[in-house]
Amino acid sequence: MIFKNILHTAGTRILNAVFNLAVLLLITNFIGSKGFGIISLIVLDITVIQLFMGLLAGGSLIYFASRHKTVKLLLVSYLWISFVTLAFACIGWLFLMLFPSFFGDVVPKGFELDILLLGLLNGFMQIHYNLLIGQKRIPVYNLIFSIQITLFLIIFVLELLLNKENGPEAYVMAMYISWGIGSILGLFQIIKKIKAFSLQGWKIVLGEIGRYGLPTQSAVMLHIGNKRLSFYFIRIFAGLSPLGIYSAGVQLTEGLRLIGQSISLVQYSAISNSHDKEYARILSIKLMKFTLLLTFLALLILLVIPQNIYQLAFSQDFGVVKTIVWVLSPGVMALAANTIFSHYFSGVGKPAVNLRANVIGFIFTLLFAFLLIPPYGYIGAAATASLNYLASVIYQYIVFQRQTHTRLHEWIPCRGDVKLFVETIRQMRHPETPN
Repeated sequence: MIFKNILHTAGTRILNAVFNLAVLLLITNFIGSKGFGIISLIVLDITVIQLFMGLLAGGSLIYFASRHKTVKLLLVSYLWISFVTLAFACIGWLFLMLFPSFFGDVVPKGFELDILLLGLLNGFMQIHYNLLIGQKRIPVYNLIFSIQITLFLIIFVLELLLNKENGPEAYVMAMYISWGIGSILGLFQIIKKIKAFSLQGWKIVLGEIGRYGLPTQSAVMLHIGNKRLSFYFIRIFAGLSPLGIYSAGVQLTEGLRLIGQSISLVQYSAISNSHDKEYARILSIKLMKFTLLLTFLALLILLVIPQNIYQLAFSQDFGVVKTIVWVLSPGVMALAANTIFSHYFSGVGKPAVNLRANVIGFIFTLLFAFLLIPPYGYIGAAATASLNYLASVIYQYIVFQRQTHTRLHEWIPCRGDVKLFVETIRQMRHPETPN
């Protein structure tokens, strides 16, 4: 059942990767590097809002979905994301008054209200998605997610081709519609399973989520900071066009992250619903080898594509994308391992390990961002990313080794792992074949 869910989730994520590539091609050919830079800032600002929402309405809902009533979880998370949206509105206004130049660097002009509204809409959608995953209704989640990303691509294409909207506005409109539909469909599926509407004891639930969510989401916040802080550095030191070019390279490699995300999503759901630590250890080791192998094969494809193909596909401005991919390659592999380790530690109730790993990565990010980005621009940002991912995953490996006493030979792929890999690929090609 575990690997069946992985196959379903991987299929959904592969579809998402294909759609993201299509969106990337559309942006680079219709909107250009400067417009892509604006889109990147909008998405990044929404992500920052979402990170704070995640303190009480993020991945911790997956953990508590099987431990508390859904109505109480909805109440706590809805109240929290509403409060966070209001807080960001006040903080944004204050920064605009006191530091207008800095505010203009991090928040694209004319999109201030859109960022707040989309942040709130994304918050609702992620709440529903996390509850579905926590309830182990992964096929339902995959279906809704597939509908959402399909709608995004359709609306984006229609805006570009029919409405002749060749700016970031087309991307923003696609987010509004697809996220809205995704949120509504997710809520409908959640409500269907609610049998009682008692809110008694919701404050206890609030306290438990807060205690669990603070270290968990703090780790996520630092993790995203490690990945995205360099975007702000590029914007400030180099401008919007270089940011757009770097975003293209990052988006290409992050498509490979979908492999680890798909596998770790099922891993986390399985581990968080189990109390067997040996099962969690063995499952995580098997999934680690599986993840790294698939990620390496996918990365190899990106690296062997000639540079002139990148220029042909993404336009002349984005010809340097292959160089960015090369520099990001060590970080891509490290990030794949980091994803499995992070979901293992969260699943067994030790999110503080991930927090410390991301603190280490964040220190590396701050240090090398100042050293490498001003003189080397997006290449320096790519090198910074690889260094911080490697630092984080090395720490996680050391802790995992000490806590589980895993032997070195257990990490080496064996005949059973190869057989499992071949069988999984066969099932991907022929999904009708019984498991």
